[in-house]
Amino acid sequence: MKKLIVAVAALALMAGSAYAAEWNFYGSARVATFYSDVDTINTTAASTKNISEAVQSNSRIGAKVKVSDELSGRFEYGTGVNVRLLYGEWNFGAGKFLAGQDYTPVYTEGPAQVYNTDNGLIGWGLAYGSRKAQLKLTFGNFEIAAVAPNTNFTTGTVNGSGANVAFNAAGSTTEVKLPQFQASYKFAGDNWMVKGIAGFQTFEVNTGTATASQDVTSYVLGVVGDVSVGAFKLGAQVSGGDNAGNIMAVDVNGSLTAAGGSSNNGMAYYNTVTNTVVDNEVIQWCAYGKYTMNDMFAVEVGYGAAKVEYDTAGSASDEMTSYYIQAPITLAPGVFVIPEIGVVDYDETGQTETTYYGAKWMINF
Repeated sequence: MKKLIVAVAALALMAGSAYAAEWNFYGSARVATFYSDVDTINTTAASTKNISEAVQSNSRIGAKVKVSDELSGRFEYGTGVNVRLLYGEWNFGAGKFLAGQDYTPVYTEGPAQVYNTDNGLIGWGLAYGSRKAQLKLTFGNFEIAAVAPNTNFTTGTVNGSGANVAFNAAGSTTEVKLPQFQASYKFAGDNWMVKGIAGFQTFEVNTGTATASQDVTSYVLGVVGDVSVGAFKLGAQVSGGDNAGNIMAVDVNGSLTAAGGSSNNGMAYYNTVTNTVVDNEVIQWCAYGKYTMNDMFAVEVGYGAAKVEYDTAGSASDEMTSYYIQAPITLAPGVFVIPEIGVVDYDETGQTETTYYGAKWMINF
């Protein structure tokens, strides 16, 4: 009898909690079907051709939760039961305070490129701060956040220098005294938007040698904008900074598409010859245009480019470009197929150039 009373009380408590909060569940199932032709630049190696079909890792299921006008939250899981979003937010009147994992202020969007799991030119021209643990304050169109720091180094060989490098070199240690800081401000009108983004981070690294500890400082600055005129929408952005790969995605050599990656991903690197940490400069930009014919058909084109150059004698810049054309088709409310053709060109000898075509299939529920 006592167990029954306890069970009834527990159910009543759960029902009361569920009734007090408003839960709005949602989901998105996404499948990519692509044919790719990969060439190794300026070599005699044969090209690699593959057909792929897979559930995209950014397929998701989640819910937006409203407890009251002041208190809300959200969770979102991706495939493989990975947490994409998990946060609570408090509206305290003058602004909002968020604690958890969410998109950071250095987060931008616009190009709808679907290849490589809806890459959207991320790291190939588009600034993307990803979803990270953070404490964020929002005042209208202004956001500022203390974000989990990123203390990684790059790997591989610096293009053109022949210098040895190592990933978090053996015996090296890092000391972090401050979180990463990010901020953004958006100006918006009826048919246009301009957004400024900024990020800063610093930490110390001791390479395990007689060399004293060295500072690794990163910063990012950028501006994003778009405008809609009738059925047309145009957008563009530019971003850059020093060691920017510790704050936003940068990929000029395949580190986003190949397991392990390699050098020149926009992060500092440790030179084992001189026992020093070498900084780099990053610049990337992208532009896109979309024409919506009707509720069913649209056409979009996009172009992005990125460049990394290390502050060391003899190193050459590492560059890449990506471009695409797609024709989004809405088959029914929430049902989409998006055919796309494009190129991802990492430009330098020994790196790859991929030509692809195929489609993304998506059902939102």
